[in-house]
Formats: sequence, structure tokens, C-alpha cells
Amino acid sequence: MFDVIVIGAGPAGMMAAGRSAESGNKTLLLEKTDSSGKKLLLSGNSRCNITSSCENVEDFLANFSDSGKFLRNAFSVFFNKELLRFFRKRGLDFKVEPGGKVFPITDKAGDVLRILVKYVKDSGCRILYRKEVSGIAKSGDIFEITAKDNSAYSAKKIILATGGLSYPMTGSTGFGFHIAKTLGHAVIKPKPGLTGIILKNNFLKEWQGVSFEDAKVGVYAGDKLIHAASGEMIFTHFGISGPVILHMSHIVYDALDSGKKVFLSVDFSPGLNHHELGLALREELKNNPSRKISNTLKEFIPSRLVKRFLESIPINPDKLLAHLSKEELKSVLEKLKGFRLAVEAVKPIEEAMVTCGGVSVKEIDPKTMESKIVKGLYFAGEVIDIDGRTGGYNLQAAFSTGWMAGGAQKD
Repeated sequence: MFDVIVIGAGPAGMMAAGRSAESGNKTLLLEKTDSSGKKLLLSGNSRCNITSSCENVEDFLANFSDSGKFLRNAFSVFFNKELLRFFRKRGLDFKVEPGGKVFPITDKAGDVLRILVKYVKDSGCRILYRKEVSGIAKSGDIFEITAKDNSAYSAKKIILATGGLSYPMTGSTGFGFHIAKTLGHAVIKPKPGLTGIILKNNFLKEWQGVSFEDAKVGVYAGDKLIHAASGEMIFTHFGISGPVILHMSHIVYDALDSGKKVFLSVDFSPGLNHHELGLALREELKNNPSRKISNTLKEFIPSRLVKRFLESIPINPDKLLAHLSKEELKSVLEKLKGFRLAVEAVKPIEEAMVTCGGVSVKEIDPKTMESKIVKGLYFAGEVIDIDGRTGGYNLQAAFSTGWMAGGAQKD
């Protein structure tokens, strides 16, 4: 019999297990794979963007979906400064990179994981690997846990830190959603978050690798603009990716899921408004009338885009500026300010960085992470319906909810 059993040895689960055990609870951590923190090791391109340097809680919360407000209490207790202090106390320092991204000074996610595993073990918590839980039932005040290898465990309290559905090879298979449902919880439909967008256009291999530091991208459902944002993006073999695309992928998913036709509109010249860009084009025509339109466009967009760009109008790439009609010049201008890319789908949830959806925050106490439905059941990390932007926000949420769930076991 254990006081607390934590299921899932990701960042949330390890933090919860360590906190619980150091508070004097007989604690067991069960992990279905052969090691801890498999997804953590992939984060930040294996460098582990552990949090953001944003110091204001409300500004930090603005980087989450609406349900992220649930984190306000957790952040008031264990925020980025407390998280970094936790690791610095154990010998790991950090650096802040552009955009406020915080990385370990060593650039190694493994160093973050090493400290977490040591924290769990030093706290007195027992860790069992290759223990895939198959079921959880509650009998009176006791939780009975069965594993697929037929082993069984019992505990007074359970902390579910099983992750979402993204990167299933790391152990996140949605099991926690299933258990939550069987115990009476509402689970918001899981969907991919922070993932690439698959385009229908057949010329993408020619554009693969072309990137923009600051492109403005609009999402259209039918003919209605439903979202717009600016930032880095890159064309890929399947379509389009980069931070600005990742952050809007869930919006594109919802639009497609509603049955609407979706396309992206890319402004290749966000630094110039429509009028200013028109003046620049007309100035070019005036000064270089014998220049080919294909050569002129290389001043405005990467050269690899020019051929397909002109085909979409269409205009012969060898046509001289002096021979362009007013309608053709207008079409060039319109395309530069809004090149349409038809959307096929978003990358599947298995390849997404995070899972949107999960156990409803309405059914969890934000001060303790305890279920409002089942006494003694707690949640931490991605299993909860909270998701944020790239930049360390999701890992901070995992650590903070894990800290709260583990700390709630003091009694």
C-alpha cells in the first residue's frame, strides 16, 4: 500500500513524485517505457526550452489558450523564477535567448532530466519502469491499479501525469484520457497543437527550405478571415511550418473539422502596406522598363518562388516591365500582399508538439490539481486541457501543475 502513486515519468510526473515523497508520503512512480522523460529529451531540439523569461504572470498566461487561466494559481506558487531556482540549487544554470526562451547553459535536455530523476530518487520515491497501467478502480478510499504484466498496486491517492497524444513513441498514448473518462471526468476532444500544415499545392518541393523571418499569414475559412499573425515560417516537403504556422495550426484544424475549405494567405511584403508596395513596383517599372518581370520579382521574393508565383497569375517570366498591362501589375501586387495556399490538413496529433484538449479544467481544483469528482485523484501536465505557444510555456505548465499536485499530498 502506497500513500501516493504517480503514473507517468515525464516532467510533471517526476516533479509531482519528488514533491510528494519529500513531504513524507510513501510514493511510487510508474512509467510504461524503459526510462524517464523521453519527450523532455526531444524538447527544444534536444536543448530543452524549459520556460520563458516573461516575469509577469498575466503576460505569461496570454500565451495559452483560454483554459490556460486555470494555471494562475499554480503560477502564483511555482513560476519560472521558482523553477530556475530549483535547478540552480542542484547545479544547473540557464541562459536566455531571443524571444525570452530559457535553455540550460549546457544546451542539453539530458542535464535537466538527470536532475529530475535524481530529485525523485533522493526524495525516497520508488520508480518502476516498464509498468504499463491497464486499469484503475476505486474501492472505498483506496485506488487499485493493475498493470499489463498482471502486477497490482494500491494507494490512497493517485496523480495522473500520463501526457497527451503527441509523440506516442515517448509513451503518450492518451491512456490518461481513457482513465479520466472511466472515473467520470469530461475530456475535451484531443487535437493536434503546434504542428505543421499540409498544403494542396503541387509545387512545394521546389519551395522546400525557403524561409521568411517575418511573413504575415492569414487563415481563411471559405472567404472569411478568421485569424492573422506574423512571424517566422518555412516551406517544407509537406507544406508549411515555422513558429507563426505552429501557433495557428489548431485554428486551421478546427476550421477543417467544421467542414470548411481553408486556405492561407501569405503577405510576402509585410513591411510595406498595399499603397507603398504599389509605389515601389511602379517606380521599378519607370526606372527599368526593359527589365524582365522575373528579375524584378527577385527584389521582392526569394528567387525560387518566382516561377510558380508568375504561373499563378499567369504572366510570362520573360515579359518586360514596359509590356505589363495595368491588370497584370495589379495582379502582381495583389499576389505579393496575399498569395493563396490551399490547405489539405494539419499534421497528425502523433507528430504534434502538444495535445490540445484533455481533462476539463472545470473539473479540477486549480489550487491542488485534485479532481472535483473523484476524491484523491489528481492531474498534472499535458493530460489537462491546457496548451500554450512554443517558447517554454508548456513545460512550465507541466512543472507547475506537477509541483502543485505533489505538494497537495502534505496532509
